[in-house]
Amino acid sequence: MKKYCILGLMALLAAACSNIDEDERFVYVKPAEAQRAVLIEDFTGQRCVNCPTATATIHDLQQQYGEDNIIAVAIHSGPFAHRSTMASAFISDLGTTEGDDYYTHWAIEAQPGVKINRGAPLYDPSQYAAVVASELQKTTTVEFSEVRFDGQEVTVIASSSERVEGKMQVWITEDSINTVGGNRNYVQLMPDGSTNIDYVHNHVYRCSLTIDPYGDPVTLEAGNKTFFKIYQLTDEKRDSSWKRENLAAVVFFWNEQDGVLQARRVPLENGGKE
Repeated sequence: MKKYCILGLMALLAAACSNIDEDERFVYVKPAEAQRAVLIEDFTGQRCVNCPTATATIHDLQQQYGEDNIIAVAIHSGPFAHRSTMASAFISDLGTTEGDDYYTHWAIEAQPGVKINRGAPLYDPSQYAAVVASELQKTTTVEFSEVRFDGQEVTVIASSSERVEGKMQVWITEDSINTVGGNRNYVQLMPDGSTNIDYVHNHVYRCSLTIDPYGDPVTLEAGNKTFFKIYQLTDEKRDSSWKRENLAAVVFFWNEQDGVLQARRVPLENGGKE
């Protein structure tokens, strides 16, 4: 099942600013000392019997450190992501074309496989805690002073106390995906070999809002600008199966040298109500 999102730019401020150069629309706000959140990219699948163990481990880490500090994204991808072309066609897909591309790009060799703050892939859930603890101790100059998601737009305001080059990434995820109350079957194979028809899938990757699926290039300057951008998700590109009240935006800034320098997850405002 292919799902695509497009990125659009909205008018950046009110009409009074319409004749001001884009770079002059930014007002610098000195950031407080920011701490680095931890992004866990969990490459998983409905047919992966060991993946629920990894998911439970990630959940425990979120309970321990807080969901604002441990941001998980379940990327259904690779050989264990269900495809509707299989014999069990009634099972609904959670995989995406972009998810498969990420799986290949990051050379994931087995599932469950996770990347923590864009570090090397890990395949043993018992290793997650030590890496997460280490990442939480690191500081960062990057701060998100505002991230908002209203269902159509994701607004990002970021700054840095030092000049840093990287990529801004914006993803949409969905929580509470299960079979109950719907006409789709989101089953999950379990470690004991059973099929759990009541399994609840959370923080599932739905799409990227950036032009480049690996993030759009951004340079955060020190002491004179605040990065401001609006990313747009159009109704016609959103899959009809997604439940608005369960959507969230995951925003992160990263580069090859330092990995993820800052991340933020924000749920849809007002619980999806208009």
